[in-house]
Amino acid sequence: MRWGWLLFVPFTIFIVVFALIPAIGMFLSSIITPAGVTLHFYKSTFTGQYLHSFLMTSALALYSSLISMAWGTIVTWSLVRTHNKWIQHFVTTLSSTMANFAGLPLAVAFMTTLGTSGLLTQLLKDVHINLVGLGWNLASFFGLMVVYTSFLVPLCIILLLPAFASLKNEWEEASLTLGASLKTYMLRVVGPIMLPSLVGTFVLLFANAFSTYVTAFVLAGGSVNLISIIIGYMINGNVSLNVSLGDALAIEEMIVLGLAVMIFLSMQKLRTSKESVSSKEVVTRAS
Repeated sequence: MRWGWLLFVPFTIFIVVFALIPAIGMFLSSIITPAGVTLHFYKSTFTGQYLHSFLMTSALALYSSLISMAWGTIVTWSLVRTHNKWIQHFVTTLSSTMANFAGLPLAVAFMTTLGTSGLLTQLLKDVHINLVGLGWNLASFFGLMVVYTSFLVPLCIILLLPAFASLKNEWEEASLTLGASLKTYMLRVVGPIMLPSLVGTFVLLFANAFSTYVTAFVLAGGSVNLISIIIGYMINGNVSLNVSLGDALAIEEMIVLGLAVMIFLSMQKLRTSKESVSSKEVVTRAS
């Protein structure tokens, strides 16, 4: 056990090489110019299209996360209450797969299915339902919101499933025995216990949607003004190449993601304390 700390050395090296050093490099690049230290690039991010990109990205992440939370919570609640083990295993396995099905494969899947010439689009057109004529467009705010939901809902299910599974059946039985309705049980018992998990899951969904790049770039390109796409143009673009400004935008995006992780960790800690509540306290709360 004296040498157990050596097990953390490879992980520490990985974090330093692939996370810490690049982050420090981006920060230095964003404030140091040949003329000296400056905050010019950070000031530029709060003007014009850059400010608009943060607002657009935040709105897309917010709406996608809210829809995914509502949908995912209902599915997870239904999943833990069903006695059909096959359904539980199927939905859990499917969610695990779909939660990681993002990037280029997801974009290609949607283009071949719901793109302008996609399979489903053409099938619906054959029955006189013209999605394109109705305004459907994958390369739009609403189109990306639908795509984001396809991997945020499974991710929500995976994150919430352990929390919902930790709810004890005897809590509900005791509450109903004492005359509490299902609504009362949900609001006064399940709600307070699950709130930290719900908040933590939401911020992770928001962070995931906020930082999505490949899927959005392949589907929308420059059609939707997203911060991740602008950073890509700043670093790799032939026309709008501006590495220092791109690094400043990336640092600000990292701050948003870091805050989301901090909130999630604090909610995890709060959830642990909530789950330690005794059955007597639960029954008292419900009654």
